[in-house]
Amino acid sequence: MGKILRVMTILIVICASLNAAVKVDKKLKAEMLSAWKAEGASAVKVTKGLTDTELIKWMKQDKNFILVDVREPKEVAAGTILWVDWKAIPRGMVAPAIGKKLALRPGQTVVFYCKLGARSALVAQEVAKFYGFKNAYYLKVGIMGWIKDGHDISNLMGEFKKAK
Repeated sequence: MGKILRVMTILIVICASLNAAVKVDKKLKAEMLSAWKAEGASAVKVTKGLTDTELIKWMKQDKNFILVDVREPKEVAAGTILWVDWKAIPRGMVAPAIGKKLALRPGQTVVFYCKLGARSALVAQEVAKFYGFKNAYYLKVGIMGWIKDGHDISNLMGEFKKAK
């Protein structure tokens, strides 16, 4: 049942990102959302996560990792985490893009992030399980926690840094 819901969720995300009209009755939509939240909570328990403090430490040490924003394009436009090797691709498009647009290889260290942490935990879990990534992490607090804790972000308006 989990695979069916995952496939349905991916299809909805793909269609929505292509601005296609997707008609899903309210009951089914609520069931899918509930299942997705449960799956996200499960992924958080078994996937390697980083706190914002740990990610900052990696950045200051210039650790070799790729930072991947798995939010939707409108969310990404609002603000992103600054990093040299940063990519943005919606959650539902990560698997098809591995090795192509993302140019990710199983031996690389990859940190995924989203708004709150659940989507990125699912992506990290999927790339570890299905593509053999042993160094797939997710940002536990998501970008909302990142911002709340006063870390730098960037958007079309420029870079926003913590006031000192």
